[in-house]
Amino acid sequence: MKNNRKGQAALWTPTVIKKMRSRLNSPMQRLIFEISLFTGERMGAIVQLKSKDVYDSSGKVLGYITFAANTRKSSKHGKANTRQVIVHPDLKFHLERYSPPSEGYLFPTNSSDGYIQCRAVDKYWRKILTDLGYSGFSTHSSRRWVINELRKAGVAMVTISEVMGMNIQTVRHYLDHDPIEAAKAIALLNV
Repeated sequence: MKNNRKGQAALWTPTVIKKMRSRLNSPMQRLIFEISLFTGERMGAIVQLKSKDVYDSSGKVLGYITFAANTRKSSKHGKANTRQVIVHPDLKFHLERYSPPSEGYLFPTNSSDGYIQCRAVDKYWRKILTDLGYSGFSTHSSRRWVINELRKAGVAMVTISEVMGMNIQTVRHYLDHDPIEAAKAIALLNV
């Protein structure tokens, strides 16, 4: 778990997610949170989404969200890929309730870049979590949570890798170590 902003981000729990949702009063911050939960994408790519990456020209939610390569982190080989994620029905509900700009960034601000900054999202979330008495969480908690939830549901590592747009080694880095699950795995061996 993160300690002093070092280490891996804590995993969301249903209780923490519910409490976060109840405190996210800003429609922009709420949608950023929901996109992070239903895509597991890095915050840097989420805040740089453009309306056209999520909505058609009439404002209707597309069937997928497109995270452009130039907004995503490069691999160790220096290449970033565009990632498309199917819109989950629960996320679609939140996207339909949001009033997106007709063009430009989905989360516009008056910053020099024109979109909300990761630091602003992190600060907003951290304040809520601190007020709730939680520590160790960050904007990366969603990424870890998505990967671990898919693994717990029995999704194959190769599929998680494809869904997340990362290699298997990177996926493994995000996995939570569960000693009880490890003991159960060993108990399955039958000789």
